[in-house]
Amino acid sequence: MPTLLPMFLKTFVKKYPKVNLVIEELTTEEIVKKLTDGHIDAALAATPLENETIKERVIYYEPFVAFIPEIHRLHSHKLIDPNDLELDDILLLEDGHCFKSSVINICKAFRQDTSSSFHLESGSFNTLVKLSKENMGMTLLPYLHTLDLPEQDQKYLREFISPAPAREVSLIFHKSQLKMQLIEALKSTIDLSLIHISEP
Repeated sequence: MPTLLPMFLKTFVKKYPKVNLVIEELTTEEIVKKLTDGHIDAALAATPLENETIKERVIYYEPFVAFIPEIHRLHSHKLIDPNDLELDDILLLEDGHCFKSSVINICKAFRQDTSSSFHLESGSFNTLVKLSKENMGMTLLPYLHTLDLPEQDQKYLREFISPAPAREVSLIFHKSQLKMQLIEALKSTIDLSLIHISEP
């Protein structure tokens, strides 16, 4: 929400002034339930969801970028190999965030019996960045979020070797959705806003 929404919201409201937008930030599970119950018309989420009742229109693929503090074992690497990641070494978003599931999927192992004495999950990327700078661990960020980082924090960013791991982000809606004109308008506005973003 903090990165993608500002890119298209003003344009959408100006172009479609009669549309009454009510925007919520929800977990993926809450989104699916509200779409199924008809309480929301559409949503943006990491996909695929593998839910037969939910239709997905892919908007873009967003690369992961590593944020690595100076004393971390991977800080000296110019490019990061996903095989070098250890899940108990990464600060994560809390349960319910689709980004957490994406991170777990690219790590080479998910050990339930982790021996780490420190394990933290946060609801905010900004909190993860601050804790990482305090040498509490590395973290992974979606590419769009790195565009808002202050210049002094750019030195902690590391891209992945090609092909870089990425998450699929889609506009999703229930298969019985009748407001397809609205959904198409929303998708086209987002598509146009993303054209202006340079790839990492």
